[in-house]
Amino acid sequence: MKFGLYFLPLLLVFATYDRAEALTECEQCVAAVDLLQVAWGEKTTEACVVDLAIFICETFHIVDNFICNDEFMWVVERVIITPHEMCGLLMNDNCGNFTNPLLSKWDIPIPGGQPPFYRPEVPQGKPTLRALHLTDLHVDMFYTPGLEAQCDTPLCCRPQDINSEIALGAVKEPAQYWGTVGNCDAPYYLLTNMLQHIASSNEIIDYVMVSGDVVSHAVWAYTNDAHAAMVRNISDTIRSYFPTTPVYFAVGNHEGVPIDNFAPHFTPKKFHMDWLYGTMATSWKGWVPADQIKTLEYNGCYTVNVAPGLRVISINNAYGDTNNFWLYVNQTDPDGTLQWLIGQLLDAEQKGDKVHIVAHIPGSNGEALEGFAINYYKIMNRFANTVVAQFFGHTHSESFYMIYADPEDFKSTPTGVVYSAPSLTTYSDFFPAYRIFTIDGVYEGSTYQVIDYEEWYFNLTENNANPSNPTWKHLYQSANAEYGLKSQSPAEYNNMIERMKTDDVLFQKFYEHHYRRTKYDGLSECTGNCKLGYLCSPRQFHHEDKLCSDLQGFERVSMSPRKKSIYKNTDGKRRRNSDECPI
Repeated sequence: MKFGLYFLPLLLVFATYDRAEALTECEQCVAAVDLLQVAWGEKTTEACVVDLAIFICETFHIVDNFICNDEFMWVVERVIITPHEMCGLLMNDNCGNFTNPLLSKWDIPIPGGQPPFYRPEVPQGKPTLRALHLTDLHVDMFYTPGLEAQCDTPLCCRPQDINSEIALGAVKEPAQYWGTVGNCDAPYYLLTNMLQHIASSNEIIDYVMVSGDVVSHAVWAYTNDAHAAMVRNISDTIRSYFPTTPVYFAVGNHEGVPIDNFAPHFTPKKFHMDWLYGTMATSWKGWVPADQIKTLEYNGCYTVNVAPGLRVISINNAYGDTNNFWLYVNQTDPDGTLQWLIGQLLDAEQKGDKVHIVAHIPGSNGEALEGFAINYYKIMNRFANTVVAQFFGHTHSESFYMIYADPEDFKSTPTGVVYSAPSLTTYSDFFPAYRIFTIDGVYEGSTYQVIDYEEWYFNLTENNANPSNPTWKHLYQSANAEYGLKSQSPAEYNNMIERMKTDDVLFQKFYEHHYRRTKYDGLSECTGNCKLGYLCSPRQFHHEDKLCSDLQGFERVSMSPRKKSIYKNTDGKRRRNSDECPI
């Protein structure tokens, strides 16, 4: 029988593609796979799996997270068991199953001897440290005022084809000078304006933390060379404004090429991240100790002694990123990252040091694998007396997360609070902001705990109305005063969640600060189940709905700023183009 008879139904499927009554893309994918499997025969299906993946990518213009290229195809050949799993892996609407036993939970050995949890009060009148926290800069070097802010690609407010003429006449919503809320990133001059403002404020900054994502959301244009140049550029820019101030970076998911993807060392050498980690080691020279360069170049992690008795550990948790498709082959502690973290914390505990952690993706986020998240959670509980602060990013929002002694019980003792700082970028719902922490300072017996923090923001509505006089303002000068906190202890933040259940004024303040916007700047209302979702989110530093059992009906809050991606056509080098796998 000729292949044309098999594919007549397939042609009918695609003929209805644009009609209202058409099959879903999921159903079309399954139908296509069925027909191709018949044409190829069962013995040929395994050999044709790469061709099948390329066919689905090209036919359905796969847009979310995965970019069909050699790296992805290397993974596909090792994880796809049945052809239908390809639709489950690539489609967005729960299309079939993609079952990989290696994507389940896994356990890492954690040393015993956990001491009783104890968080002492910070004595008054002692020296303090001031730490600047920047995150999710997402600088777009091609940001252009006047260009379209409502485009059809993942990133707007920039030329959509750098090599083409720009027609301003057809613009529906022009990009504003200082930035635009929506699918637009931060212009470079907004970054320098912020740094100039901070450096000239005459306030001492003892050190700076940058918790990842310095590149833009132009994910279709990611290349190793462009990313390396951006890491160098942003590092040099910050250094120029803070020439004598230590800066401690963490790796963000957007530093990967393709986005989210950081190949562990079990992959072929050509996929390794030497180009990125090596660039970071060079760009961060003087900030990362010489004895940590080897670790940084291996897995993007390092530790540094900031002051006597205080260490900052930068952990690369892109190795727990759901969209890091290398982990579909094996997600168990990639490159020994968590085992390395345990070793550092055990050494700090034994020497009586305190630790601050800088990282990017919160474990609660929809882009964090539960295996990595729950193991990290357990490590933080084991060393709860040693790790006294955690600084994250990724969400672009002002948020916080709780760690509980029992990972499934919000009524158990709160043992940690995780700070997720606001972003510079406006992508996709935010006003630019930064944060400065006041920390128990350098003296004998210091707790090195966070005492308070202040937040500054850039009101785009006001500044775009008067672009010649840009002004950064305090969102608030004291988090303790703003939220009625007696301290920055985990218990106080847990009490804040409880207070917001009945205190609508407090919740509205928290909700508006989340975005640094109000209803006058386009922020939508949040009541009822929406409110419950914002109360649930801080409890879920890993994936467990039991932590919100008292908030029935909550709407899950998406803490991922990602809205859409774009398909990048494969170069076709992997296609067999033979009678073995006819498409």
